[in-house]
Amino acid sequence: MPNCQKCGQHWSWLQTLKVNFKFDGMECQNCCEKQYVTSKSKKKLNRISYLPVILILLLLFDLSLQITIGIIIAVSILLIGLYPFLIKLTSEDEGVF
Repeated sequence: MPNCQKCGQHWSWLQTLKVNFKFDGMECQNCCEKQYVTSKSKKKLNRISYLPVILILLLLFDLSLQITIGIIIAVSILLIGLYPFLIKLTSEDEGVF
C-alpha cells in the first residue's frame, strides 16, 4: 500500500483504489496534501488492466463457456485485490504518461 509523500501516512486499500479513479488527485486524510498516482504506476496498471480482455480470447479455444467465464471472473477479482498494492503516490501531478 502506498504512503503519502508529505507526511508518510499509510493509505488504506479503499483510499488507494479511489485515488486511481480521480484524475485530479486525492487529498491525504492526515495532512490534506493532494496526492497523485505516479506515471510509472499508471503505465504498469495500464498493462495489467488488459489481462481480463486478453482472457476473453480463451473463448477461441475449446473450453466450455462456464470455465472461461470463471477464469475471467477469478482473474478480475485478483487484479482488483492487488491493484492498490501496485500504486505509488507523488505530491506532483506527472500527467497521464
